[in-house]
Amino acid sequence: MAELHLREAILFATTLIAIVNPISSAVLFASMAGRFGAPIEKRMAKQSAIAILVVLLACAWAGRFLLQILGINVPMLQSAGGLILLLYGTKMVTVEELKLTPEEQVSAEEVPEEHWKTLAVVPLAIPGTVGAGSITTVVVAATTYPNLRDLSIISVVCALTAFVMWVTFRSAGPIARRLGPIGLNVVTRVMGILVSATAFGLLARGLTGLMPGLAR
Repeated sequence: MAELHLREAILFATTLIAIVNPISSAVLFASMAGRFGAPIEKRMAKQSAIAILVVLLACAWAGRFLLQILGINVPMLQSAGGLILLLYGTKMVTVEELKLTPEEQVSAEEVPEEHWKTLAVVPLAIPGTVGAGSITTVVVAATTYPNLRDLSIISVVCALTAFVMWVTFRSAGPIARRLGPIGLNVVTRVMGILVSATAFGLLARGLTGLMPGLAR
């Protein structure tokens, strides 16, 4: 059984944070929450972070059992996950330039203030922050390193990611304004390169497991 060492833990944490992409998520949050007052923005940031944490922990602890029921093994999941992450990373590198104007981020339709709790979960937390790429990353890690110690480490990384997003959401407006469109696009593309590089490694491990002859 594989063990999650420091190197793998750091790689997992770096990949997960790169995929959730705090910079672009901050722009989305600033665009959607900016129509409310500061107290509501703070509560939305907290609500979104809690939703992110719950989804990531559910993937870490229950995802592998679902895969067992479906008959999906680790190499199959690694191969599929590698392809998904590669497509996701490529999209981050080649995506059209991000804008800071709310009209470019969300629908122009005004949303009643009583709906802020729903907005904090969907679309801000899911799929705005936690999408297919991050879910796949967590499930692959939990399936590859299934013992209690490693799952605890994965859970800590998930909690750290949720905390990073909470801090990001709380300071979303100033971050977006300070970086500007050029800074946002540069950071997004750099993160996309990191995700793509990780995807190739994951895909290679999966294909090697499915076709051992490739390793010779």
